Amino acid sequence: MASRGGSAIVLRHATSIGSPNRHYPSGGVIQIVQGVRIDAPGFYRSLQHLRRGGVGMAKNADSAAQARFLGLVRDGRGLKYSARTAGVHLDVGYQWLRAEFFLLREGGLGCEQARATLGCVTSKIAVWEAAFNSGNYNRHHLRVERSREKAFWSAFAVRRTVRQSAVIAGVGSSTAYRWIEQRYYQLRADGVSETQARRRLRLSKTRAGAWESRRVLRIRKAVLGRDESIQVAVRGSTARIAAELASKEASRLSRTAVRDTRYWELIAQGETNIAASTLVGVTRQTGINIQRRARQRKTRTGADVPSERYLSLVERLQIADLDHLKLSIRAIAREIDRAPSTVKRELDRHRDSQGRYLPHVADETARRNRSRPREHKLLANDVLRGVVQRKLDRFWSPEEISGWLKLKYPEDSSMWLCMETMYRALLVPGGKGLDKKYAAKLRSGRSVRKPRWLGSARSLGAVRNMTMIGDRPEEVDAKAEVGHWEGDLILGLRCRSAMMTLRERKTQYGIIVNLPVDHTAESVKNAVIKAFSGLPKRMRRTLTWDQGTEMCLHREISAALDLKIYFAERSSPWQRGANENFNGLARQYFPKGTDLSVHSHAHVRSVTRELNTRPRKNLEYATPATVFNAERRATAHRRRTALELAMSTAVT
Repeated sequence: MASRGGSAIVLRHATSIGSPNRHYPSGGVIQIVQGVRIDAPGFYRSLQHLRRGGVGMAKNADSAAQARFLGLVRDGRGLKYSARTAGVHLDVGYQWLRAEFFLLREGGLGCEQARATLGCVTSKIAVWEAAFNSGNYNRHHLRVERSREKAFWSAFAVRRTVRQSAVIAGVGSSTAYRWIEQRYYQLRADGVSETQARRRLRLSKTRAGAWESRRVLRIRKAVLGRDESIQVAVRGSTARIAAELASKEASRLSRTAVRDTRYWELIAQGETNIAASTLVGVTRQTGINIQRRARQRKTRTGADVPSERYLSLVERLQIADLDHLKLSIRAIAREIDRAPSTVKRELDRHRDSQGRYLPHVADETARRNRSRPREHKLLANDVLRGVVQRKLDRFWSPEEISGWLKLKYPEDSSMWLCMETMYRALLVPGGKGLDKKYAAKLRSGRSVRKPRWLGSARSLGAVRNMTMIGDRPEEVDAKAEVGHWEGDLILGLRCRSAMMTLRERKTQYGIIVNLPVDHTAESVKNAVIKAFSGLPKRMRRTLTWDQGTEMCLHREISAALDLKIYFAERSSPWQRGANENFNGLARQYFPKGTDLSVHSHAHVRSVTRELNTRPRKNLEYATPATVFNAERRATAHRRRTALELAMSTAVT
């Protein structure tokens, strides 16, 4: 690719180059082909015509990353994708595109032609075009005005020192030496020897030697980088060809699978082999081969042989024979030792239009259904996965999410999801589709499933003069009217703090009251009276509690609120199912073993409001707050109507 002869580096396999002998900020022009010398770092600015030799845009790159970026952009990829794939920042990609644009414009292409060659659409093209037309596009943004540089060279030409010339031009000595260094590179690129360039610029041997070493090092880096770019371009082309071949093979196999599927569908409809083959567009022998491959597949071992839970071809042949003999479904099931429902499903699924059961077609259809790739719904639908994870993050249960999705998207079944799918994704080892961190948001808080919830025994005290739950009116159990509540306490760390929870049975509306200091009978009595005092009488008819000692003052509560209080049996939490369910919801925000006194009343009210705005399955996924407020308005309306009726009756 590159050889070295004397002080010149020669690149072979290149057809032509440009020869812009202008002053570049990076300095130098590389000359190649037919003994023309190369100089760096302006090496790639002189290669704008290599593209016509078939090397391509990638060969103009200064590095493998630049070649990869420019190649991806030219192939129609987006700028962000190309930069990410090349492993560089987007700003670096814009710098490469800018340099490539100027190189194309220098080569004689118009603005639109250069944009089309780059293969990208960006508003920066207009900015680059304006910079190109101004003639200052090659000047570094940190450089001083050209007039100062001209003043420096004018002073330097009359034998003034570098420092004196820099003072006259109004620049520092470092800027002056940078200009001299670039002039040195330009002279060397124009064929001037090292000694002559040093004498013209009045340089010391030490400084000239250092610049010459730097120039040679840049040449070597440029050539090595270009060789690597060519290798990347070749590897990329090979990968693309391999991908195209793989795509063609996959397309051929897919067409064959579609053809075979259509053939078996026609056979299932009662068509003969000749008719099915003609409709599919193959010969009769090809149809026979399709059936032969299906029969051969039955004798294979390994993954193609279904487990015993599936019907085998032998069993399907038996079903066909016994069905032909007009035996009942139960008789057929007894003969093959299968459930009657299995036989019935098999016959219903695989009868043709004439009512005949075709065992071979049924077996082939079952095999294709078992092997068809079905991607996990949560993996295939990013929108659905995002919605589910957001609801889980808000402590919604999978059952609530499942019901809410059907209400939210009644016409879009792709947004429906079974709650069992969510539980499996979160709790089953190897489950896919949901981040495992959301398992902590479930009410159980576990990361694996357990067969049942085992509650711990509670220490219960004695409460006197109790009215037991067996004496509670039947309409309370039927949830026919609003105003029947259940209550309990949830305890914090070492039972020092607590919260009182109340839940209305019909509307599922809940109330949480923080008890940060203690949970004595007096504190609970005051909390209950305060919670219920703002409700109409018809919205607080009864209250059911367990036999905890915090309800020792239940008679005072009953007298203050005109409220009937009932007590559940010992160790019978299911008798207060609504409240126990609400306790579980509250524990998602106030976990066991934590200090409940640290929560402010405002935070507790916020949690209560969030719980009351979560959909409930037994409310047909309406929210408790909506149903409770509707019942409250209806109660107020009935009360006003009754008062108006009473007043009209009194007047009459």
